Amino acid sequence: VNQEKSRPLPPWMSRMRAQWVEETVSETVKADNCLFGVIIGPGGSTMKELQVKYNIRVLIPRKGSKDEPIIVEGKDKTLVKDAVLRIKALIAEEKERRRYPKHCIPKALHGKVIGHKGQNIRPVTQALKIKIKFPNKNDNSDEVTLTGLPDQ
Repeated sequence: VNQEKSRPLPPWMSRMRAQWVEETVSETVKADNCLFGVIIGPGGSTMKELQVKYNIRVLIPRKGSKDEPIIVEGKDKTLVKDAVLRIKALIAEEKERRRYPKHCIPKALHGKVIGHKGQNIRPVTQALKIKIKFPNKNDNSDEVTLTGLPDQ
């Protein structure tokens, strides 16, 4: 078995590593694992954008890890704080978006559900104190959005 010994780091690299560790400011952000994708973005674009804009490094826990926070590191304390605020805002926006469930009802049945001048849907929305939003007539979407308190 051929075991290679690792070469020692050059002194300048050791100094750089020590300086990075010394000067790095770190903050954590708690989020559910299902929300990590919002921070990563399509193809990692959101995370890259954050890292470039705020000159930071974002460390996201591996898939399946439980209760591990997102770590934001950088040299400038204010930029790290700004990045953390932006990440928290992204998470809050996604939570708000997920709060309103979308349901699919075939487009052909929208009129039957609503009824003539809303006679079928009005009693339901008033009794349950919810709002039901159907797509425009020109839109071919089947998505119907319900808003209200969870128990309603």
